[in-house]
Amino acid sequence: MKKIILFFCLISVCVFVNAQTEVFDFEIFKMTVMKFHPIIQKANNLALAGSGEVLKAQGGFDPSLTSSVNQKNFKGQEYYWTSNTTLKIPIWFGTNVKAGYEANRGDYVDNDQKLPGSGLWYAGVEIPLLQGFLYNERQFQLQQAQNLQQMSVAERQLAVNDLLLDAFSSYWTWTEAYKKLMIANEGFVLAEARYKAAKEQVLAGENPPIDTVEALILLENRTIENKAAQTQFQNTSLLLQTFLWGEQYQIVTIPSTVVPQLNASTREILPTTTNELDSLPGVQLAAYKVDQMALDVKWKKEQMKPMLNANYNLLNQPSGNLELNQFSMQNYKFGVTAYLPLFLRKERGGVKLAKLKMENAQLDLLAKKREYDQKIKNLANEISLQEVNIVTQKRIVEHTRTLRTAELDKFLAGESSLFMLNSREQSYLSSENKLVEIEIKLEVSRLKMKWLLNKL
Repeated sequence: MKKIILFFCLISVCVFVNAQTEVFDFEIFKMTVMKFHPIIQKANNLALAGSGEVLKAQGGFDPSLTSSVNQKNFKGQEYYWTSNTTLKIPIWFGTNVKAGYEANRGDYVDNDQKLPGSGLWYAGVEIPLLQGFLYNERQFQLQQAQNLQQMSVAERQLAVNDLLLDAFSSYWTWTEAYKKLMIANEGFVLAEARYKAAKEQVLAGENPPIDTVEALILLENRTIENKAAQTQFQNTSLLLQTFLWGEQYQIVTIPSTVVPQLNASTREILPTTTNELDSLPGVQLAAYKVDQMALDVKWKKEQMKPMLNANYNLLNQPSGNLELNQFSMQNYKFGVTAYLPLFLRKERGGVKLAKLKMENAQLDLLAKKREYDQKIKNLANEISLQEVNIVTQKRIVEHTRTLRTAELDKFLAGESSLFMLNSREQSYLSSENKLVEIEIKLEVSRLKMKWLLNKL
């Protein structure tokens, strides 16, 4: 009958796995998340929104055509009829180039508005001589939009990285649950075999019935552990499903026969140097905020200058068959407008607030660099420790396996008890579980390192 016990113990190398299982490859999972997850599309929209902001700001440099016609008639008398059509072309500096045609007639047109019957052509410029000459609101808005576009790219990458970190971590949690389920299945099969062997010995009259109690207690405990492992695997499968979407954002479910890729692994990445921190999306985003505040300071300083705008137009009267005669410097319209707040309190306050915001953004940038540098160093230390722990834990697994095998030999020789054999076996299974935990923890730490270094 001892040969029966030996037979059931040797099947400890077997693990209960459904013959119809299908492996869900990690790369396929990654590709599915990247292609179909709604958060990826939402992140892509961030970059598109940045492009929209630039296009909107570029509209400040678009040529414009305006036209107005005003007419008044009362009791058969034409009081006035005025029209003005203008083509205005903004250029990079604050100057506007313009050309147009103006015609006015009527009995009550103001003297300064009276024109020849054929009207007047005009061509000229609008020039800000002080505020807005070298830097103007159009430039400010376009530069802000371009910086916002860069910020949106960094924000998109951060959003994608956060999603991938959560998704990949869930895959490894799913893998951990499956490995622990296999270990629990192994323990259950062993306990069930021992219990059957003990009953066989009792029926054969080799042992008293009380000897089956130890085997039954172990079987019941292993049954509970196995059910808990199955539930944990099911729950992690459900969690993984939240990252799986199909075309048209259809929900994808994971069949119960699908299992993770057990040989999937991430390569170790060495920590980046301090100089490389500037290329990380989180640091870039903080840097772009500094640039945004710097633009605001520049524009607020420009607004402290007095406003002095000049408007100069050459005039020409169409005559004969010629649509235009030669423009003459003697025929012109010229005007100047000026504005200067006496105390500049609004402008000085604006500059002060903008400078404070920029200083805060610079401090945030320094703190962000320090935060990333510290996290990278901490993760590097954790990865090194976990790699050492894995080597040690593998030795422990081998040692506990050796002790279990030795205890089995002693048990078969009648020099040990079922209690001691179960204790050695439980120690071995626990060490396997702990090895799985350390291995998964290492993979998650490597994922976090990739996340920090923007290499997911």
